[in-house]
Amino acid sequence: MKKSIATLLSCAIAISASALINGDGYYRVHNAKTERYIYVLDDKGKLNFQATTAELGAIQLWKGLENTISDPATVIYVMDLNGKKQDYDLQTQGTGVNAIIDYPVSIRLADKNKGHYSIFGRNSGLTRYIGDGTRSTAKRGYVTSLENGEYYRWIFTPIDTETNYFGIAPELEDGGDYYSTLYADFPFSFHSAGMKAYYVCGVGSGKAYIKEIDGTVAKGTPVIIKASGATASDNRLNIGGSAQRPADNVLKGVYFCNDDDVIHYNFIEYDNKTMRVLGRLSDGSIGFTTADLKYLPRNKAYLIVPAGTPDELHLSTDIPAGIAEAAASTAIVRVDGRTLYVFGVESAEIFNITGNRIATVGNAEAGASLTLPSAGLYLVKAGNTVTKILAR
Repeated sequence: MKKSIATLLSCAIAISASALINGDGYYRVHNAKTERYIYVLDDKGKLNFQATTAELGAIQLWKGLENTISDPATVIYVMDLNGKKQDYDLQTQGTGVNAIIDYPVSIRLADKNKGHYSIFGRNSGLTRYIGDGTRSTAKRGYVTSLENGEYYRWIFTPIDTETNYFGIAPELEDGGDYYSTLYADFPFSFHSAGMKAYYVCGVGSGKAYIKEIDGTVAKGTPVIIKASGATASDNRLNIGGSAQRPADNVLKGVYFCNDDDVIHYNFIEYDNKTMRVLGRLSDGSIGFTTADLKYLPRNKAYLIVPAGTPDELHLSTDIPAGIAEAAASTAIVRVDGRTLYVFGVESAEIFNITGNRIATVGNAEAGASLTLPSAGLYLVKAGNTVTKILAR
C-alpha cells in the first residue's frame, strides 16, 4: 500500500532535521523556523553589505514539501568553490547565489544536533546573514539580510528517490500514456520504470521528428518526457550524472517567467506565429501546437519555427534523411528600455548603428540580457538573423 502524503511529509521532516551537508550535491533547502522552501525564480539581485536590507527578490520562499516535488526551481546544487568549506555557491535555474548577488556565500553548521545551518556573505569585515523575513504563518515568504537569529537557520536535505524526490507531474494523457516537457538545470536519469526522454531533431512536412535519449539526460537539455503514471510519485528521477547535450536538439527552454515587478520582469512573450508548445492536436493525439499563452511557462520546452509553419506538428520517430534542423538558427530578440534580451542561440553580437560591434552576449540558449550603453538604434546578430532594435 502506498504511503499517504501526510506520512511522507512527516518522514521527510524527520529525515531533514538530522541531515547534514555531505559534499557537493543536489539539495532542497528550507527555513528551520518557518519551514518555507527556497525557490530561485529569477537571476537578478544584490546584497548590500553597508545597508541593512538586500534586494533578493530572485529568491522566494514557499511552504509545502508537496509543492517542491515537481519544481526544478527548488533543486539546488551546493558547490564548494575552493575545496576548503569556506566559499560556496548555491546553483539552480542556470544561475546561482554567486551570480545573483556577486558574492559567494559561507555555509556554517549552527546546530549539529538539529542539522541547522547559517548562510551568510562577508565583505570588508561586514557580515550579512540570509534569512526568512516573513514573521507570520503565511504560505509565501521573502528573503532578507539582517543579523543572525532563529529566522536565519536553514536545513539542507539531499534529493533522494523516496521522500525528498523529484517527480514529473504529467501535463497530458493520451490513451493511458502520460506526457510532459522539462527544462531543468540538473542532469537526470529515470528511477521509475517505463519512462522515456525524447528531443526534437527537426521539423518538416507537418511533423516534429523526435529521437530518444538513452541513459542520462544532460543538464540544460529541453526534452519531452513520456511518463509512467498520472502522478509525480509514479515518475521519479535520479538527479545527477554526466552526459552531453544532443547537438541536433532544436527544442528550447526557459528558466524564468516573471511578469510581477515584485520579483522582477523576466519572461519570453509567446508568439503563435513562430512558437509551438506540447499539447493536444485536433485529432486527439499529442504533438506541438499553438496555444493561448501570454508568456512561455518556466522550465518547459518549446519549439521556435519559421513563420508559416503549420499550427499543428505531429510527433514522428520516422526521421527522413537530411531533415533540416528548422528552428536551430532562429532567435528571439527583444528590448525593454535599455535592457536587451536574447533567447534561443548560443551567442549574439550587438552593433551600433554605424556597424561597430559594442558587445557580445553569450550563453543565450535559455535567455541572456545586457544593458545597452545609451538610448538609440542597434543591430543584433543572433544566429543567421540580424534584428534592428530601438533602446529608449
